[in-house]
Amino acid sequence: MNNNMKNKLNNENMDNIKKKKSNIRRFSKDLRIDRNTLDEFLKIEREIAQVESNNPMQPLELKTDQLVRLNQEIDQLEEHIRDLEKESSKFGEKMVDAVETRQFFIENGIQEDPLTPEQEKYLDTANKKEIAAQELEAHKKQRDQVSKEIAELETKANHLHELYKRHDNLLDRMFGDQYGSELENQLEAELDDLEAHRGRIMEANFKWRQAQMMLEYACKQLAIAVQKWQDLPALPTIDLEIRYSVAAETRNNLVAASQNIQGAQRYLDNVNFPYCAPSEVDTLNKAAEYVFTDMQSPDRHDHAQSCYSTTYKRANALLQWFDTVINTTIMKDLHDINQKVMAKTLELRRERVRLIQEKAQQMWGTNIDLDTTLGTTSVDLDQLSRGLVTDGQAVKVDGDVESQRAGTPPPLSEDELAPMPSNTVIFGNMYDHYQQQLDNLARQHREEMEQFMREQESNTRRINDNLQDKLVARRHRRARMRVEEAQKKALSG
Repeated sequence: MNNNMKNKLNNENMDNIKKKKSNIRRFSKDLRIDRNTLDEFLKIEREIAQVESNNPMQPLELKTDQLVRLNQEIDQLEEHIRDLEKESSKFGEKMVDAVETRQFFIENGIQEDPLTPEQEKYLDTANKKEIAAQELEAHKKQRDQVSKEIAELETKANHLHELYKRHDNLLDRMFGDQYGSELENQLEAELDDLEAHRGRIMEANFKWRQAQMMLEYACKQLAIAVQKWQDLPALPTIDLEIRYSVAAETRNNLVAASQNIQGAQRYLDNVNFPYCAPSEVDTLNKAAEYVFTDMQSPDRHDHAQSCYSTTYKRANALLQWFDTVINTTIMKDLHDINQKVMAKTLELRRERVRLIQEKAQQMWGTNIDLDTTLGTTSVDLDQLSRGLVTDGQAVKVDGDVESQRAGTPPPLSEDELAPMPSNTVIFGNMYDHYQQQLDNLARQHREEMEQFMREQESNTRRINDNLQDKLVARRHRRARMRVEEAQKKALSG
């Protein structure tokens, strides 16, 4: 499937799903319902709720955008490699033929004879070419992985859309010209607002979790790079093969870490990272380009060591910052909104079941036992928060088998850690809008309950007053009857 077709399908799915509740849910005066239809309807409702808990639409939209950006970056990298090819062609024939840094490193006896300025410049250029080639290969792997994930998400989105269609068809069979009650109409509108708000929180959760996972890879790779670079001075200068291998492994891990940090930033493009900002990553990239010349002298080696170590510490601070945002803000909001959605879903289901029972009583003269349909399924919040997050887009280095953090520095104290971002930054501009809607719903609910209680009290007082009036009238009537009986006795006497 080409990109145009994919984009068309994505847009159609998103539009259909966004409109999935735009159709009016109405009860028909001529209710057409049997037990099988009702069981099927309730089964589909539960299945929709399960799929929506890991709604594929937000990740599908984000990954589609990622694919566009990856293709743009691949074009830029290919152009960059062509420019480096032109630059390397300016050097002598011997150096142009030595296309690999390893070959050049070994053949020129680096560490035995000093590098000439021309050799040093060529080695740096050759290293840039290899870095660019690594980045290009990693981007192509990411593109292939994202394309695969998009295809899987499209399948899930299509399945969800089919569930919505079946749900609507069953509603059309059971419900028709008018709402069963005003309460059903109101509950459905409130549930729509809650689900929209949950969608925003789930989208933010996915982006932050995906960025967190990529940063975990970066921290591990930076730890390896720092350790390898520290080991380099202890290696014999005559053992060129081993020294080159250690320096190349340092470079490869630095490049992968840089790409993973940049990948995390792509997911959170509206967030200003308090650590490992783009300018810091640019500095790391520059340092990686001069690995083979920095290893030539103790001073340059120490300077590079400082750069790598600082970046490693700041990357771990950024990961700690991510963890804090996710655990103290996103997970709390996700738990709260999930509880509200579950409660409102149950309210709406109860109202619809009540209306169905009422209609069934009118039609058949018997009650339908639907109490078993009123339960809710418990949700594993941790599993929900990690759903659809994959490590397929993380840039890996040969030998990487897991994303566990290696050699994590001591965590920063609460005072040392950068301030938490605002809810608008974490969740997006629509967060405040939806939160205001929820506050309005809560206020409206309180006002309606207060009005209901006032009406109940008023009705109670009116009933009591009517009862008292009737009792007084009854006493008067009995008194009058006694007087009349006394008069009759007197007259007859």
